[in-house]
Amino acid sequence: MRRGYSLVELVVAMAIVSSVSIVLAGLFTTIISDIPRLCGVVQENTSVLNMLEQMHDDIDVAEGLPESFAEYTTDKSLLLIELPNGIVCYQLKDGKVLRRRLPAAQEQYEEETKVWSVPNAKVEWQVRRNDSGGSVEVKTCIEHHVRGCSEEKMANSYLFFAGAFQKILE
Repeated sequence: MRRGYSLVELVVAMAIVSSVSIVLAGLFTTIISDIPRLCGVVQENTSVLNMLEQMHDDIDVAEGLPESFAEYTTDKSLLLIELPNGIVCYQLKDGKVLRRRLPAAQEQYEEETKVWSVPNAKVEWQVRRNDSGGSVEVKTCIEHHVRGCSEEKMANSYLFFAGAFQKILE
């Protein structure tokens, strides 16, 4: 009857344990570095979705999508929406989306501004106008650079019709 392990058995066991430890250490390092990045992607996507929800609400009750108002003109970084109580402007600027109500020349009030911070988000909109109103197509994605490569996460496309909700109720 044997009372112990041979030297070969101990060396084999140590080799297996060290191999498994190396694999698990690499996996653990990857998980630890990816979790904060992925949390940031989710937070940024939540900000984009909140901004899109507000934009959708505004476009649903819109009376129109003007090409210009005062010194503002609709383009790739600026979107104008005509609401019953005034004009709302969405602007892409320095990794943020700003939503503000533009005052008419005779109005005096404090400007209300909402800001969504989306430094890695790519937001593009395109306005299409027609006889029955118009629509806004919004494309979004979150861009991240991982190990020297650029990745697009959570890419989506949305189409909002101006005044669509009011037309359905009528």
